[in-house]
Formats: sequence, C-alpha cells, structure tokens
Amino acid sequence: MLKRKEFEAMFLPFKKSGTQIWVITKIKELPIELIRFAINLAELDFIKFIRIDANGIAASSENYPNRPKVPITQMTHSTAIGIEVLYDLRYKIIDFFDINSPIKGHGGKMAEAILKDFPEGWQPLVFNDWSDGFWDKIKEKYKHLDWMNDPFED
Repeated sequence: MLKRKEFEAMFLPFKKSGTQIWVITKIKELPIELIRFAINLAELDFIKFIRIDANGIAASSENYPNRPKVPITQMTHSTAIGIEVLYDLRYKIIDFFDINSPIKGHGGKMAEAILKDFPEGWQPLVFNDWSDGFWDKIKEKYKHLDWMNDPFED
C-alpha cells in the first residue's frame, strides 16, 4: 500500500500534461495494483479524467457537465470514451462494469490498459456482458488470465 503523498507524486506528471486524476479524500492509501491501472489508463491519449473512489476506477474523455470530477462511462453515450471498473481488494477482483467507445478500437485499448501486466492473484470479471461479442474476443486474447465466471451464465 502506498500513502497518499506517494501515489499523488506518481500521478503528478499526468496532471501536468492535462490528464486529471482524482482520488477521493477519504482514501489515504492505495495498493500498487490500482495505481498501475490508473496510470495505464492515463497513458491513453484520449483519456483526460480519472476518478478513484472506494469501489472503483472511472476514466473518460469527458466529465459530466455539472459534476466536474465524475468521468462519463455510460454505455451508448454519443461522444464520451470511457471505462469504469469496480474492484474488491479483499477478493482481488476487477469487474468491468461499464465501457463505452463511439470510436472503434478505443474500447479494446481501455480493456488492454487494465489487462496488460494484470497482477498475479487477481481475477478479471465481466458480470453483465451487453457487448455482443466484444468481451468474448478480449477473454480469448487474455485466456491466460484466471477469469471469474459470471454466476448467472449457463
């Protein structure tokens, strides 16, 4: 676990280059795995806003107009490119909760940002797959990972 001053220093170069990374105030420490996920997302040239809260990481090209620290990750949004993953530190699970990309290929880049160098002992999960094949392709590409099964699948 890294203390707030340590991870804020790691995020500073991105802030200076125009990508805003917010961590809610009540979070005083973060595991290096979550910091790496955020940094990998921040390295994507179309991601400009990242928010880390007690349950998830949201990253997007846009924020909600009246909520300047809330990245838009809503599926079917006409312009925002974004992703939200939920995490569980106790069980070491990353759940791909929301992903949207009106530009072909950017969804894969966001998934790749989370899955590349995926931490050992963690499991990725897609609880609700509305993608019509996107996640099947991603799971095939990353079949070496220990994907958690959706308990509601056949």
